[in-house]
Amino acid sequence: MRLCKSSEYAIRCLVYMATTDADVCPVKHLADELKIPYKFLGRLMGRLRDAGFVESFRGQSGGYRIARPLDEIHLEQIVDTVEGLEIYDRCLLGFDICDEDNPCPMHEFWQGPRENIRSMMADVTLADMMKSPGKKLS
Repeated sequence: MRLCKSSEYAIRCLVYMATTDADVCPVKHLADELKIPYKFLGRLMGRLRDAGFVESFRGQSGGYRIARPLDEIHLEQIVDTVEGLEIYDRCLLGFDICDEDNPCPMHEFWQGPRENIRSMMADVTLADMMKSPGKKLS
């Protein structure tokens, strides 16, 4: 299982916004800092706004900021907003039809890890990610 670029970008943007000192982050700044195509990021931020993760501000000093406490934003919610929860049902080998009736060779072996990943994504919040000593985004 691999997240699509949209989910990767959404998570990176939210983590960056949570770690920056700026009150409001313009899309151009986010695009430049995170090396995300500007037009694509504008649409993505609109989806995050519509889902209530960020709020937008117009004008010369406009941009986006996180709208909810970090401990209320779970990775699974972000992925669901951007690409839907079907990601957890996709075949690891890429077959269009892969289920209990028509399993691929990996289906049986992938069920456990898939559920573990989904559970982890439901449990991990942006606040948890801020505690991680991982690589900085910029």
